[in-house]
Amino acid sequence: MEKPRLKAHFHVDVVEGERVFLYAEGQDYLVPGKAAAAVVPYLDGRRTVMEIVQELAGTLPIPAVFQALTRFKAAGHLAESRPDLPENTLAYWDALGIDPAATLGTAPVTVSAAPGTDPGPVLDALRALGLTARTGPFDEVPAEGVAVVLVDDYLDPALERRNERQLAAERPWLLARTGGVAPWIGPFLDPDHTGCWACLAQRLSGNRQLERYLAGKRGESVPRHPARAGIAAGPMAAAGLIAAEAARIAATGEPGALCGQMVTLDLATLSTETHRLIRQPQCPSCGNPALVTERSPKIVLHAEEARHTSDGGYRVTSPEATLARLERHISPHLGAITKLVSHTPENNTLTYSFAAGHNFAMVNDSMDLLRRNLRGQSGGKGRSEVQAKVSAVCEAIERYVGVWRGDEPVLRSAYRDLDPRTAVHPRSLLHFSETQLAGREAWNRDPANRLHKVPDPFPEDASVDWTRGWSLTHDEERLIPAAYAWYGHPDLKDHFFCIADSNGSAAGNTLEEAILQGLCELTERDAVALWWYNRLRRPAFDMDSLDDPYVDRLRAFYDAQDRDLWMLDISCDLGMPVYVAASRRRHSVEDVMVGFGAHPDPRVAAFRALTELNQFLPMIENRDADGNTAYLVDDLETLTWLKEATVEKEPWLLPDPELPATRVGPQAGFDLAARIREQVARIQEAGSEVIVIDQTRPDLELNVVKVIAPGLRHFWRRLGPGRLYDAPVRLGLLAEPTAEADLNSWNVFF
Repeated sequence: MEKPRLKAHFHVDVVEGERVFLYAEGQDYLVPGKAAAAVVPYLDGRRTVMEIVQELAGTLPIPAVFQALTRFKAAGHLAESRPDLPENTLAYWDALGIDPAATLGTAPVTVSAAPGTDPGPVLDALRALGLTARTGPFDEVPAEGVAVVLVDDYLDPALERRNERQLAAERPWLLARTGGVAPWIGPFLDPDHTGCWACLAQRLSGNRQLERYLAGKRGESVPRHPARAGIAAGPMAAAGLIAAEAARIAATGEPGALCGQMVTLDLATLSTETHRLIRQPQCPSCGNPALVTERSPKIVLHAEEARHTSDGGYRVTSPEATLARLERHISPHLGAITKLVSHTPENNTLTYSFAAGHNFAMVNDSMDLLRRNLRGQSGGKGRSEVQAKVSAVCEAIERYVGVWRGDEPVLRSAYRDLDPRTAVHPRSLLHFSETQLAGREAWNRDPANRLHKVPDPFPEDASVDWTRGWSLTHDEERLIPAAYAWYGHPDLKDHFFCIADSNGSAAGNTLEEAILQGLCELTERDAVALWWYNRLRRPAFDMDSLDDPYVDRLRAFYDAQDRDLWMLDISCDLGMPVYVAASRRRHSVEDVMVGFGAHPDPRVAAFRALTELNQFLPMIENRDADGNTAYLVDDLETLTWLKEATVEKEPWLLPDPELPATRVGPQAGFDLAARIREQVARIQEAGSEVIVIDQTRPDLELNVVKVIAPGLRHFWRRLGPGRLYDAPVRLGLLAEPTAEADLNSWNVFF
């Protein structure tokens, strides 16, 4: 060290000539000794070591001076002189433990700015920190130092070419936007360590639903949204932060806090938010697309014990661990999940409800579809707050993964050219009646029938995409229309022959978890359809048999809301317990609400029904000044049901007083694969097979499947022949099938 100085971030106090106190933000040190105290005034970076020794020669022995200097250096309190830098800049580098004299002069930073973007503030900030800063062409990758790329929109099409060149050169780069109400800083994109710009663009584009809609109207493909707002303070603040991070990277060679992360700075609130860039293993630019495009459809079940069974079903991982793993996917810009918000009323520790936002698919330019997509949310429920959060997050990922992206493996063919033993005809999946098909145009025009649209007949001679699934029943491949398996498939633009929905779609920590959940949903909705449309009288489920204090607390809670609470057992021939939890307001307008639950474990099924019912409470629990319900829902069909349905008019909602109440049965075994095989066998006995499509995306740490059982019924209004009519008679619940015209006129409204 030629000209030592005390690091500039320290305040220095010498007490009684023999104790030196050094203190800074988060740092406090004591260096004792008269020699140390005597040396302090000379540690200003203007003297060499020998000059310090000479000036103190008359007061201190030479060995004492060297010993004091050695103590300061060994403790990390000294740095080399850098007279060209301001004291505050030196203090910054010293606080970071970086020697500017040794590193900054040799670490260039190249700033490339998109047209219309001013690199000046960033260049000035870099130079103020002592770095060599220069501008470079936007499409040129510097061979050394740090590359900073400034844009007014992270979806600038020119970034695609820049990304390709950065990847080819295996050089990292820092992306930033200094304009706008909330400047964006980062991520630092490092090949082989982080995702690339294409990974970022895929997520960001998906979350710009309005911009995508408007871009389509303009005949464009990129949903650009350049920042227009801005004041001088914004670019200056952003430039300072960009420069500080770029300089630190240049000086240390370490990627730091922005490695794979973007920070947004809200100038209105002075708050920052961090957004994680998820590396996509299947990315066509930085990954291996074959992970998706060449994936085998074969499903192999593995024995696995469920270790968490008290809330949310049979899970191999606790809800706390699942949430901790998946939270990084929540971001309004870079997340598969755009937000996670509570719908639980304040001071309510009983009926937890959360909503997770996600982007969705648009097959056409429907304004109504855009409106619903912009507020699209997945609901989560649970007996605990964390379970409700996990439920919402997993459902949002399930819906996100189910959106068609174009890289899914498919076979394109007309149905008539396929083996009917392998290709599943949409007729056996949709179950619309001839009457419904004949009257579909008038029916579909009614906004009250939003959930119950009737498609056109399937064109068997038209070439469409087919997705490969796997029959768990027969252990062989099946072909499912891709437009049925995936949301937003482009085949529906030409032929509106089906509707993709979430029935049988499920997520889980493992493939087995997800498949079991999908089977539960298929079984639940089939049982609901038989009960609802035939208005079957079913027995009560004895809630007391659950022997759980939560039930008592829940009853008291509903009673305080002036509501009745009861449960029905609507289990049918598929073996799995299926329950309805129902509630009505003690008022002329009853606001009748129902929740459903199914699971091999009857306790889990019962609590699923109860927590689903709880999930709907926020939409009906508020009152206006006259005591009338202030509804938090605008769906016409739902509002009509809430305002008009009563248990007197619809007695099938109540338990059949002639039937004894059922009680909770024994707990099911915890082997997930065994439970799956049991349910597959029961469904086969009922005349159907179980088909699974593995929709899991490599970038998401959650397994997602689409479970399909041709012949089982959806609980939406699909009135074709089959189980809806036959099963109640076979089970002895009806003497003869209900005529289609006599089926329940109310639709299931969610």
